[in-house]
Amino acid sequence: MIRNSIFIILTMIVILAGCSNEPQKNTANTQNLSDLKQSNELAKDILNTQKPSESGQDNERAENISTIPDAPDSKQSKPLIVLTDEQILMKPPGRLTGTDYVEQNVQEALDKLPTDLTADQYMEELLLLLAEDYRPYVSTFINFESDITVNNQRPNAKITLPTSRKLHISILLDASGSMNAKINGKSKMDSAKEAIQNFGDKLPKNAEVSLRVYGHKGTGSNEDKPLSCSSTEEIFHGQGVQTDQLKNALEDVNPAGWTPIANALESVKQDIDPETTDSVVYVVSDGIETCRGDPVQVAKELHQSKVKTVVNIIGFDVDNEGQKMLRQVAASGGGEFASIDNGEALKKYLNKAYEKLRGEWTRWIEKGTGQANIQKEKKQGVLNKTRETMQRLSNQENSNLQVALKYLKTKKESDFPWSDIYKKIDERKSFAWSYADETGRRLYNEVSKNGKQVYDDIKDEGKKNSDDLTDKIKN
Repeated sequence: MIRNSIFIILTMIVILAGCSNEPQKNTANTQNLSDLKQSNELAKDILNTQKPSESGQDNERAENISTIPDAPDSKQSKPLIVLTDEQILMKPPGRLTGTDYVEQNVQEALDKLPTDLTADQYMEELLLLLAEDYRPYVSTFINFESDITVNNQRPNAKITLPTSRKLHISILLDASGSMNAKINGKSKMDSAKEAIQNFGDKLPKNAEVSLRVYGHKGTGSNEDKPLSCSSTEEIFHGQGVQTDQLKNALEDVNPAGWTPIANALESVKQDIDPETTDSVVYVVSDGIETCRGDPVQVAKELHQSKVKTVVNIIGFDVDNEGQKMLRQVAASGGGEFASIDNGEALKKYLNKAYEKLRGEWTRWIEKGTGQANIQKEKKQGVLNKTRETMQRLSNQENSNLQVALKYLKTKKESDFPWSDIYKKIDERKSFAWSYADETGRRLYNEVSKNGKQVYDDIKDEGKKNSDDLTDKIKN
């Protein structure tokens, strides 16, 4: 009855419009035909979209039918908008999903749905109720960075310490007169200079290096003893990268006077930067303290100072009595004593000491490869968790949609498009589940590839530099 009334009203509108425009019939005939076509299309739209639940509003629609705006030109069709997978999954969740899911509330909402919806319309209504919230997980995938970055500074030709470490290396060279004695045709002083130069070439390039001589003034006479015992001088202070200058600094050093070891150790305190984190002293001496100083006490003070300093003593051709005293100095300074009887042994010892410093390189490699693995595993963990959570939500969403469909089937008539809706629900699950699986695995593989590349780069570079440094030690 209501449908017939609407057609009657529309027909009257068209007739009245035609009568009122009769004088202009010849000039506006085309426009009237277009208006008639649009009116008929509007009437069809109203009938097709009218729902039983809206029957109480039929009279109001009939009264307002004359105010319906003109329909757009039927020849102009809107372009079809194709959403990406991410756009589809980034839609807001249903209002009765997650913690808001209560089956009774879902059934009450389903009871309000019209009976003449298409399968697509039913599916849309079901998702408005029960779609899970995939947005946080899709956002994780979209914004995910699969790069692996290790920020450790790579060493070049020489070892480079981590920037968080500030190492000070002090070399104290005995320049007393006894260093003029020869071993295998070469003076102790020349052997020591050569060994120190070789050692300096292999120091970490960003370590702070100090070279100090002592007993280099005066003579071994009693009258020159005060001058000689007070003589200690820093002849080089710079970075490990500058140790090629050691040769020039050592060139004019000649054996001269007495052996003020305590005075030289005391002077080391002023050579160390207060910001130093690690300090190591190497004392090269061919004899004991001869200036009445207390090197054992000074070494202890250095070791217990704010900048903890390790004092190592290299006894170069020292007799048994001298070794006993120098061992005490090393022990109080937290270091070690080494007895060296010739120039080659001195080189080997310093290379051995260098090996300990080269451990910084090894730790750099271990730290870098470790960071690469940690980053890789952490990112892979995020991807696995995101993928698994999305798939779990997809399964839960599918279960809720199936329950809702089963309920609708019991309430609707025989022409209810159950199988079509079931297929769409199944496609929805497959779509969300596959997106999570494929995207998660693709990014996972990218992380694995990038992580392995960074790991291999660090390891390869470490091996190459380690081999180069080993060759330097042998030479």
